[in-house]
Amino acid sequence: MNTIEEVLERLDEIIDWCKQNKSPLGYFACVYRTTTAQVLKNIQQKKFDDNARMTVFDVAFASRYIDAWDAYHSQKRCSSSWYIAFEAAKNERLLILLHIFLGMNAHINLDLGIAAASVMPYRKINPLKNDFGKINAILSSISQNVQDSLNQICYPVSLIDKVSNGKDNAVLDFAISRARDTSWATAVIASNTPNFLRDSVIGIVDYAAAKVATQILSPQLLTPALAKELKQYESADISKNIEILEKTKNA
Repeated sequence: MNTIEEVLERLDEIIDWCKQNKSPLGYFACVYRTTTAQVLKNIQQKKFDDNARMTVFDVAFASRYIDAWDAYHSQKRCSSSWYIAFEAAKNERLLILLHIFLGMNAHINLDLGIAAASVMPYRKINPLKNDFGKINAILSSISQNVQDSLNQICYPVSLIDKVSNGKDNAVLDFAISRARDTSWATAVIASNTPNFLRDSVIGIVDYAAAKVATQILSPQLLTPALAKELKQYESADISKNIEILEKTKNA
């Protein structure tokens, strides 16, 4: 893939597959598709310092997710953090939000920083920092639309939204705030690591992201009894849920 338009087409294929196969992996795919479309919109509006570079960066970032998807579904090796996220589709008791958080964890805590380092010259990552930070504004711009969709399929999200008065998008912001700071640190470390050692850095970061994934699967505050109770308030129609989330993709 060389363009973001090609990335969006591939993401649409993944989402369609998830709808046809009633796979909860479509939840993250929809959220990520929405983000990618918004990045493209900002590039077209020339809102980045270097819009051409951001295109290369975004394609590299997306490719890590798509490559992991293809490897897993071809029964080939993929990163541990993505493997855990993909395997979670087999867990019928897992909450919708946790599926999304697992995808965010692998893609932000692992892929984002590594992709950033991959598109910049060795030890010259800093020129990307300002545009890297602008992604936060993009996420904020779409988070309410995504959360509105989640409210239709996941009652716990609606409840949290009411408690926070809908002002701070508490659920999605909580999932990504610290992760994005960590991902820039990863980008700096990877950028300052010679190419022949970079796989070792990726392995270390993946190990840490996999540890986070295990915590997402079994949050300390979410007892099995509470998880079971919350699951009853979610829509069980996976294909329809994906269609609802999919409506935000061009928001």
